[in-house]
Amino acid sequence: MVGPGAARTDSNLGQWCADSPSGTLGAMHPTGVASAAWVFAAAPSKVPFYLAGGLLAGWAVLLGATGLRYPEFPGSAGRARLVMLTTGLLVAATLTAAVVTAGKEGESEGGPSGPAGAVAPSSSLQLTADPTGQFAYDKTHAAVKAGKVAIGFVNKSSVAHNVTIAKAARVVASTKTIQGATTTATANLSPGDYVFFCSVDAHRQAGMHGTLTVR
Repeated sequence: MVGPGAARTDSNLGQWCADSPSGTLGAMHPTGVASAAWVFAAAPSKVPFYLAGGLLAGWAVLLGATGLRYPEFPGSAGRARLVMLTTGLLVAATLTAAVVTAGKEGESEGGPSGPAGAVAPSSSLQLTADPTGQFAYDKTHAAVKAGKVAIGFVNKSSVAHNVTIAKAARVVASTKTIQGATTTATANLSPGDYVFFCSVDAHRQAGMHGTLTVR
């Protein structure tokens, strides 16, 4: 700030603005800085944090260099407010980018791998027969993890059904045949493609079957 005995003229102020490392302090428009920071924070990587932190570090160096070269810096109450506002926005942008990118990184590390929208395989297979007695399960495709798989089957209809799992022509597991009840079974499955179906009469041929992917 300008001291009581400091002499300052309009020509000196103009020379300071022209000679400052940024050309003019007004070029560092706070609204533009804030908009850029929020765009950076929305990106799905650590780059926004590095950019926001770099801008903040660069701004600090600029302020320090300008203050050393021009003892009267910032020269007016208006410019002092602009400096404080810009500094506050850059600090907020850096903190926001750090929080947002950290959250997305955690989601990436803890979430399922594979294409977006892919269903993560489970260690259990849950199937329900059509409650009206139609020859159908509630799903025609399922994915499970390799190893010990728990099979849960619900059949509330009066038509007897079961769940049979086969790989090619070899049956590897099956539940009890039930009607109006629930049953469970277990199977040790290695990675590969399987089918599940109802082995009662011609229920499979009538459409009561699906594919099972073991990963």
